[in-house]
Amino acid sequence: MLSLNRTRLTELLGSFLLGGALVAIVYELSALTAGASGPVSAQPAAGSEVSDASANDAEARPSSVYAGAEDEGGDGLVAAADSADAAGDAGPPASGPAWMQTDAEGSYTAFPPVHADAVALDEEDEAAFPQHGLITGAAAIIREHTDLKAKMVGIVRAGTRLRVDGELSFGGGCSKGWHKVFPYGWICMNAGMRVGEDPPDDGLVNNPKPKLEEPMPYEYWRVNHDATPFFHRLPSFSEQDRADEAGQAWVAEHAREPMPTHPAQRPEEVPAVVKEYLNAGYYVTVAGEAVKSKRHFLRTLRGVYARKYQLGQKEGSKFQGVVLPNGAEDLPVYWILRETGMKQRKEPGSELLVDAVFDGDEEPPERRARWPFKRKVLLGAHEYFEDDDGRVMRAYAVGKARKLKRPPGVGQDETWVHVDLSEQVLVAYEGDRPVFTTLVSTGREPGMTPIGVHRLQSKHVATSMRDQPVEDDAYSIEDVPWTQYFHNNVALHGAFWHGGFGLVRSHGCVNLSPADARWLFGFLHPRLPAGWHSVMPGVSKNGEGSAVVITE
Repeated sequence: MLSLNRTRLTELLGSFLLGGALVAIVYELSALTAGASGPVSAQPAAGSEVSDASANDAEARPSSVYAGAEDEGGDGLVAAADSADAAGDAGPPASGPAWMQTDAEGSYTAFPPVHADAVALDEEDEAAFPQHGLITGAAAIIREHTDLKAKMVGIVRAGTRLRVDGELSFGGGCSKGWHKVFPYGWICMNAGMRVGEDPPDDGLVNNPKPKLEEPMPYEYWRVNHDATPFFHRLPSFSEQDRADEAGQAWVAEHAREPMPTHPAQRPEEVPAVVKEYLNAGYYVTVAGEAVKSKRHFLRTLRGVYARKYQLGQKEGSKFQGVVLPNGAEDLPVYWILRETGMKQRKEPGSELLVDAVFDGDEEPPERRARWPFKRKVLLGAHEYFEDDDGRVMRAYAVGKARKLKRPPGVGQDETWVHVDLSEQVLVAYEGDRPVFTTLVSTGREPGMTPIGVHRLQSKHVATSMRDQPVEDDAYSIEDVPWTQYFHNNVALHGAFWHGGFGLVRSHGCVNLSPADARWLFGFLHPRLPAGWHSVMPGVSKNGEGSAVVITE
């Protein structure tokens, strides 16, 4: 287990009092900023376990995407169509945003924007914010007022440019003073920001900017060996040998229990150049590569080094959900969750089943594919979904995405999402109109993903996650992409380390493929102010967070 040092205790207390969204920020900033005492131990609870495991008209879309409505009656078998689902739903718009245009498979071809439109400075703003700022520290919190205890409004990372006011303000626990930033909020200069009358040179900023138009915002690498040392600087051969010996000795005695990061709490044989040890299955984000003594090292976004041969790059699942240009008319959608094979009756009316027959170019559906089932039937003691040709599949192997009535408190023009834990599917809405559906992976145990109507608490282009002390399988993932917290430490986020969408497997969060998580990040509100890396909905001028509805 991770050691409960002072920072860990602070973090756990923060989680209890304020919820996981704030704790994620505390961990994120501490992890980004290298300190002599080592990194913060962990964010309480990540969203998932770590394991390796179109055209615009309806006629041009594959018929398998747009199954009939005969099964709209819910849990009843061979139910009548629910015409109320489509009531009041307007037809597809004559034209729509690029991210609602479909390809030949019915999926999106573009992403909604991460950032809101940039606000132009008028003459009054030019006078109020005459100077230019550049974030040079790893990350900086934007606060509502000039006080380190004030509410967080957002986070910006190294390389972000801002317009700032002309004079420093002091107080609130910030020794170097505060600058007001445009369009709103305050940054403590202790975080690292250069200010000048002209835009500061960014030559000293050496971290890549996130790739906002790609499913993976950063370059992710998996740690392949237990007790892999990460170094404050490029180490000598002797330092590497001593670090390896100390790490192997720790594993021999403690197995996969993480070694404490504070120098005073770890074996004295560990050389000072080692910042921490990470185990196999942990993930880091890479910012660059260096060579020393003909050995290649990778530099992480946290500014530490590891030998390249001990890591392996991770690309992530290419799976994508589908948009629903016709709204409720495109539902239900039936997703294949398990490859159990399709059957058909041996004879008409019989309950005896044989392998299904496929004619011509038809092929049995693969997992995560869609199929045009028409109804649910009971054969013997088991429920099946059946298509027009009489082919059936066990109901537990199919996830059905259906329309949900907009809950009270959710506005008719709001963007929101519904996650169905029983089906492992997600449907996104704009008011009463469903616009997107996909597969998810939620908590493995009942209650891990909390049912109810929630609101987004914080949105992060990427934020780091580590296990809780109570977890059986430790994990550590830097910069989990497209993270949107909605209930304490539970979030919607991209999961690049597995492709098991449609099956439960997380520690409580709602896992999505990287591309789907990116699509939802831009779709759900609020969007981030221009250039920001994180935003806290409901604070200052950020606007209210979109609703996340979880049902069983």
